[in-house]
Amino acid sequence: MKTVLFLFGVFAAFGAGAQESCPQSKSAVKDLQSLCDELNKSNQSHCKVSAPAKTESVPAITYGILSASGKMKSLFEKMEGMQKAFLAEAGGCPGGCSRINAPVVEISTQPTAVVKHTSCPDQYTALKLSSSEQQRFAIGQKGDYFKKSFRMRADAKKCQEAATTYAQETLMGENELGSFLEDSKCKSPCSYSSVIRLKTQSAGKGECAVDLELVVQCGSPKKDREWQTQAKLTKTFSCEVAQ
Repeated sequence: MKTVLFLFGVFAAFGAGAQESCPQSKSAVKDLQSLCDELNKSNQSHCKVSAPAKTESVPAITYGILSASGKMKSLFEKMEGMQKAFLAEAGGCPGGCSRINAPVVEISTQPTAVVKHTSCPDQYTALKLSSSEQQRFAIGQKGDYFKKSFRMRADAKKCQEAATTYAQETLMGENELGSFLEDSKCKSPCSYSSVIRLKTQSAGKGECAVDLELVVQCGSPKKDREWQTQAKLTKTFSCEVAQ
């Protein structure tokens, strides 16, 4: 088992009186529908804003086996706090519009030093799955990224935890996909470098939605049993017509 560690709108309502005052004819109904369509387009245009993404990074951490647990726990707690603060932010949208927050957490890890080995790629190379392998493990792939969605009736933290746990177990060979990658795609003594990307999506009331994007790269063996991890939060939002 590779020792890769992760502890991680607003529309006008037509009342009964207004309906009674409208001529009862097909042309009137058609005109009313046209008016509603125009109002809908106007509201959507009103709520359309250009919100540039902002990235906030935390200092890189270096750790070995003995210090990994505490340092990684602290890192994930920090990233969770940054997300929570951003999700609670208001403003940035015109009146009558709802703010839809979409923070993205990205955590990348690689060995601090490596030693070349004939059985391993000289440069870290992203692992790829065939179509049949994607179906077997119920995971998609786009470019270098494995992609998996987590949807459940719970708060955002539960979806984040589910996505992080899946990524961790994959990198440590503790689930079916992870075991397959170790046995077939990146055999010992080769080592992993990885990128975890967690995208929070909008969901219904009482629900959460997080998309996991995971890059697993295979390369030379580690020289020392140490890793360096960098993490950043990209803060983005959009505006939609208030419901």
